[in-house]
Amino acid sequence: MKAKSGMGMQKILHSINQNKILYLMLIPCVVWIVLFAYVPMYGLLMAFKDYNPMLGVWDSPWVGLKHFEAFFNKDFWRVMRNTLLISGGNLLIGFPAPVFFALLISSLGQKHIRKTMQSLSYVPYFVSWVVVSSMCFLFFAPESGYINAFLRTVGITEGIGFLEDGPLFIVMMVLTNVWKGTGFSAIIYFSAITGVDAQLYEAAMIDGATPMQRIWHITIPSIMPTILVMLVLAISGILNAGFEQQMVMGNSMVWDWAEVIDTYSYRFGLSKLRYSYGTAIGLFKSVVALILLLGSNAIVKKKTGYSLYR
Repeated sequence: MKAKSGMGMQKILHSINQNKILYLMLIPCVVWIVLFAYVPMYGLLMAFKDYNPMLGVWDSPWVGLKHFEAFFNKDFWRVMRNTLLISGGNLLIGFPAPVFFALLISSLGQKHIRKTMQSLSYVPYFVSWVVVSSMCFLFFAPESGYINAFLRTVGITEGIGFLEDGPLFIVMMVLTNVWKGTGFSAIIYFSAITGVDAQLYEAAMIDGATPMQRIWHITIPSIMPTILVMLVLAISGILNAGFEQQMVMGNSMVWDWAEVIDTYSYRFGLSKLRYSYGTAIGLFKSVVALILLLGSNAIVKKKTGYSLYR
């Protein structure tokens, strides 16, 4: 055992010696991660304390699971309902949308059209949620919105409360999120498709394969590892239902449906200065994300052999 550990250490030292420039370049990243990702984890103690800024984190009194119990007994089901509806819709629609979009654009014959479509698809991602909210109000407002004005003109309806009805507001949030993020999320799939061996397509064309057959039998299997890795990450982030979108698009009529874990944690943890309560909610979210990450990765690895990590 000692001989094996000695051999392993020699390999590590040999690798460091051969790649010392790369390891030196890695040092700033490691320092940044330690300072801004691991050192702040000391603050997680606030979730189990009644934090008092005058006493500090360590000297504040312990309260155990008091804040977790308060969250579960008060607003847990309402906030989780909203979070899962929004993030679930984003997962069911927003996850496959970039894949289909990348496959569609990559199958276009004209290179300049393909490049133009890719570039235009990135634009919505860089549009502020404030602008998106203004656009939604312009088109979907109950009285002055273009959509409702058109529906009243043709006599179909007196108006639909897209921004006033809770369930409809959830749909609006999912659709705007998909519209905003599809093009940018497709970048990684464009890159994966570019890496597919061109000889496979040439051989398939010689055998008489149609474009759809080439996509189904060559492109999709080739980018499947990328799709599965992104799926695992998407599942682990199921509780990340957004923050800016809810804050700028939400209003008093739909806030019971718009509020998600992040906005709830912000509203109580910072706005109402209940730091320990907000920390407890954030810790709960992180633990769930870790469980989902490990569980979904294990299932994908067992079923397909692909894994996020070895």
